[in-house]
Amino acid sequence: MDLHKVYSGFLVKRIEKISEINGIAYELYHKQSGARLIYIDVDDTNKVFSISFRTPPKDSTGVAHIMEHSVLCGSRKFPLKEPFVELVKGSLNTFLNAMTYPDKTMYPVASKNDKDFHNLMDVYLDAVFYPRVAEDPEIVMQEGWHYEMETPNDDLIYKGVVLNEMKGVFSSADSILERHMMETLFPDTTYGVESGGDPEVIPQLTYENFQKFYREYYHPSNSYIFLYGAMDIEAQLQFINDEYLSHFKAITVHSDIPLQAPFSEGKVCSFPYGIGSEDSEENKSMHALTYVLPEMNGEKSLAFEIITHALLTSPAAPLKKALVQAGIGSDVSGYYLDSLRQPIWNISITGSNMDQQKQVETVVENTLRELVSAGLDKTMLEASLNNIEFSLREADFGGRPIGLAYNIRMMDNWLYDNDPIELLRYENILSTLRKGLSETYFEDLITDAILQNTHKALVSIYPEKGLQEAKEAEEKEKLAAIKAKMTSDEIEHVIATTKKLHARQAEPDSPEALSSIPLLDLSDLSADIEDIERRESYVGGTKVHFIPTFAKGINYTGFYFKLDCLTENELFYADLLSDLLGRVDTTAMSYTDLANDINLNLGGFNADITAIGKENDRDKFVPLMIIRAKALHSKLSELTRIIHTILQESEFTNVARLHELISESKAIWDTEAFRRGNTIVTQRVLAQVSSISKFRDAGNLSYYQKISELVKQPDALSHLPEKLASIAQKLFRANNVEIMFVGEEHEFDSFLTLLEPMLATWNQDELPVGKLAMTQSFVNEGILTSGKVQYVGKGGNFKDHGFVHCGAMSVLETILRYEYLWIRVRVQGGAYGAFANFYENGNMIFCSYRDPNLMKTLDTYDELAEYLKTFTITDREMRKYIIGTMSGLDLPMTPALRGPRAMGLYFSETHLENKINFRKEVIACTQEDIRNLSQVVHAVMADNHICVMGNEQTIKETQELFDSLVPLQQ
Repeated sequence: MDLHKVYSGFLVKRIEKISEINGIAYELYHKQSGARLIYIDVDDTNKVFSISFRTPPKDSTGVAHIMEHSVLCGSRKFPLKEPFVELVKGSLNTFLNAMTYPDKTMYPVASKNDKDFHNLMDVYLDAVFYPRVAEDPEIVMQEGWHYEMETPNDDLIYKGVVLNEMKGVFSSADSILERHMMETLFPDTTYGVESGGDPEVIPQLTYENFQKFYREYYHPSNSYIFLYGAMDIEAQLQFINDEYLSHFKAITVHSDIPLQAPFSEGKVCSFPYGIGSEDSEENKSMHALTYVLPEMNGEKSLAFEIITHALLTSPAAPLKKALVQAGIGSDVSGYYLDSLRQPIWNISITGSNMDQQKQVETVVENTLRELVSAGLDKTMLEASLNNIEFSLREADFGGRPIGLAYNIRMMDNWLYDNDPIELLRYENILSTLRKGLSETYFEDLITDAILQNTHKALVSIYPEKGLQEAKEAEEKEKLAAIKAKMTSDEIEHVIATTKKLHARQAEPDSPEALSSIPLLDLSDLSADIEDIERRESYVGGTKVHFIPTFAKGINYTGFYFKLDCLTENELFYADLLSDLLGRVDTTAMSYTDLANDINLNLGGFNADITAIGKENDRDKFVPLMIIRAKALHSKLSELTRIIHTILQESEFTNVARLHELISESKAIWDTEAFRRGNTIVTQRVLAQVSSISKFRDAGNLSYYQKISELVKQPDALSHLPEKLASIAQKLFRANNVEIMFVGEEHEFDSFLTLLEPMLATWNQDELPVGKLAMTQSFVNEGILTSGKVQYVGKGGNFKDHGFVHCGAMSVLETILRYEYLWIRVRVQGGAYGAFANFYENGNMIFCSYRDPNLMKTLDTYDELAEYLKTFTITDREMRKYIIGTMSGLDLPMTPALRGPRAMGLYFSETHLENKINFRKEVIACTQEDIRNLSQVVHAVMADNHICVMGNEQTIKETQELFDSLVPLQQ
């Protein structure tokens, strides 16, 4: 495309080469409709399309969030109940979702398949510009909220998908804190309301206001269209113009976001949040000190990222250290957020008490003044700058399409009429910031934006037993009062609309409607799978695995230590050790110096414990502690030096430091445990029937329970130094490790040269293996929380009943996730979602999340076998499920993921031929194969292994289901 020329109604306003991403950016404007469009031309087959709108809500009814759900529930060209779900079932997408932010709504898709990409783009454009919800209030009832009552004698209740999703969100204390923080900082702008919806306010949303919101904001003149990847851009522009934008005329959309007037002085306020009746109130308060900053350019934004990392993120962070040592809290974290028109800088403290609130601002600002006055530690700043620079150059987003990450980043400027392309550039900024290390650049920024800033708030939340129960009682009383005022005709109307909505939800789409969704052919699928090359060699007696990969000069390493020399009782200490490595002193340096050393030289270091199951073997698995580190190849010698230092020279004698770190871990668990509900419930169910799941649970809820005990009894820490040193000595032996290296041939040769002298100094002792045997018990458990919703799990092991894993089970996972469980648990039940998994070792689990129900969901699981017996759909629908299943098996493979994938295949002893045969089974799956799985489901459901985590009152009302009731938080 040429500058200032028009292509299918799009004027090319700007063309710029962006060397940082090796691409060319085209900025275009659609003259007739007023739509903006940016295309990033790069050599990437993982193409991305997104259309976004500026959608600032005026209240906390969740209208923007409900809109995001609802526009994907049928449109002009695709008159189905949920085209989004049909796409997920039958697309080869690499990303498909929609996201509501405080001031924007994004609808992104990605695919490597050209035809699939076109189909996804067509469905999404039709959804946002011609949605059925604009004329169909029942969609808002389902996705947002509605009154529900099936008989005149029933209690009147609220139901709705977003309503229950947000009840789940606000079951986590940190979400409650953030909500109060934003409404305090931005009392006069859109950021002061909850775009996702406050569960107590959502029922105030009317359909008329919903329609008004759509008409106001969902117009091309308020849109931001993004295209990325290797494509025929002129053909894409012609399609977007001819099918959509040519039907609209530009209008003026009043979606501007005003600035919050600055405060003349900071605010301090406190709010209660609910905890369970058996939860301790000690150390459960949380504080957030947050500053509203002036609008920032890309340079200052990156500078604040560096400041945040240096002061709050790493173990060497002085502001974090000052707050912890002042005894204000167990865990200190923080972030800089510039995806708002007015950026914010936040310091959050957990594991605290309310009497410590008055110290927070004093300690923070006094510490910052001292740091600025003395001059920030330049080594610390340089280490943080290096860490962030590495992330920018690596540009790895864990398998997510890189184009999507660029799109989200660009919106941070584009939405506010600033230069979006600026945020993809970083070379000149890095040079400026490096120069600033030798000047007072960072000190001046802290002084101007923080220390002289009065637009700030210290917001705290404190635990209150009975608060949630009181709110639930209040809601029941409110609904009872509403019902009491209803006439008999109004009651009958609610009953009739309830029945009508249920009928709509249960009624399948017509074959004609289903056929409107474009679908690939099975011939577009391939059973082939990439065989990741892995070469074995030895350094002394240590096996080294080389995965040849071009990784832009970055090397990825993994040290795989086997845990089968430990006993089950020692496993907790191994989990604890993995949590502490890199965060304690070594014989030669303090943990703060070590943190700077890591950040100066590495792109990342982490330790975690995992288990890799043997292929098709129910009971055998390889228990591992994996130490991963990555660095530029020029820093490879530093990488091996740091790995050696951490593994061989870490000291655990500082009990005060151990207590600090364990308290920090517990505080993080306290905050995040409810959000991990589906993982916790899944592992607790499967731990009853599977050794590998019992092993995994040891590092999950069981680990949380044990560190909670340690924090309550600090005297018990006295044995830890000796125990941790003993475990480290057992594990970190040269003959107990296998090492992975990802990079190029010449880089691997350098690595081997570095490994040889290092491993020669490591312990060579032989220890007995096979000691790790997991004990199991059959205990149905109710995990009590103050949350408003449940995670409901039920499962078992189908190999116990003589069944084997097959491709049809993966297809059934797709059918259940997006058909049976989607309709019964989400659409009809009001939960945010549910899933099913069938594993190679025979484990099988059903789990719902953010679910208002308990017994109803368990009944749904139990009724599945009967549903499967008569499972009958069209051949086209069956093809759709097969395609959707294959999409989940074909994940993008980044350089960072290639090594772990290859090592997983190695340890599991998986043969590539078996993987290919499994994929062939998926492609060849028939309806009869699905029907035959009814026997599997019936047998496992009859074992009755369950676990539920959620609302304390709801679980206690069904306590006959459980052998044990335990509080989530100790």
